[in-house]
Amino acid sequence: MSGMENIVATYHVPAGTGKTIKVDTGDLVRITDLEGQQPVDFWAFNADDPKELLSCEHTKVLIGRLSPVAGEAAYTNRRRPIVTIVEDNSPGEHDMECAACDILRYRLLGVEGYHANCQDNLHGELKALGLEFDVAPQPWNLFTNVVVHPDRTMTIEAPSNKAGDNIVLRAEMDAYVVVSPCPQDIAPTCGGRPTDVQVDPYDDDPSLPDA
Repeated sequence: MSGMENIVATYHVPAGTGKTIKVDTGDLVRITDLEGQQPVDFWAFNADDPKELLSCEHTKVLIGRLSPVAGEAAYTNRRRPIVTIVEDNSPGEHDMECAACDILRYRLLGVEGYHANCQDNLHGELKALGLEFDVAPQPWNLFTNVVVHPDRTMTIEAPSNKAGDNIVLRAEMDAYVVVSPCPQDIAPTCGGRPTDVQVDPYDDDPSLPDA
């Protein structure tokens, strides 16, 4: 990573919570798995018109693969790039197949009472921005090991990422990005133990002083 890194802020995001960060075009965001095997549900919304948002469905068609790799973008529902992977310092398990966990998912897994979930985290973060969506858009599930088998079945397995693994994204438009370190503690999604992540928005412009 460039030595000219200019960190704007550092956010420690506990497992099972959500965090929204406003980024401008060209800004970089590094998302770091602090302890390993921690998936992060990720959404991005055009800051000027949040109805334009990161769309996994559109992205897969445009890139011709199940999820982007370094150098490729995730696209919006208007088929425009919204974030690009600048670096991927992880095994590259970034799922675009699975919906965010929600309270109904935990009910089906036998949970009684409330359980933290990524869908509620997203809606809470959007509400704080004065936004409301009737449904939860499909998240880009960073560090999430969904295996598609030759017979076209799929399984969710424990992630391969280790402590300190990270991904760096560049904003291709002014955007709100929302992250939710998944609280799944029943299925193997988080390796059985949800943990925290760190999010660092920064400017990589060498004309700026180092942070």
